[in-house]
Amino acid sequence: MTDASRTQTAALNRTLSALADGSLNDRLRLEEAARIIVAARRAAALAAGGAITLPSVANPAVQAVTEIARHWDETAVTAVEYAETLPVAALERLLRSAPAWAAAFVAAPRRLAA
Repeated sequence: MTDASRTQTAALNRTLSALADGSLNDRLRLEEAARIIVAARRAAALAAGGAITLPSVANPAVQAVTEIARHWDETAVTAVEYAETLPVAALERLLRSAPAWAAAFVAAPRRLAA
């Protein structure tokens, strides 16, 4: 068995185990939260550099996503690890707010870097 086959087999075993014990949905939710956190931080970094304009934090969804993402210390833990530490209410708030955050972001006026 090659290293690639071992890696694929191990990944399949983890997925099957998660499906069998019912934890796959929780894992996917944490991965989704991590993607949202990373996207929010990237957007904030681009805005800080003047490349884009963020939507108003007066929007509750924008405020929720921004607030949760702002507290992630990417030098200390991965985004998934940070998501794992969030209280259930904060995780739910992040996941529930993300679509409206994205919609507000997409609708925000654009400022392109020169």
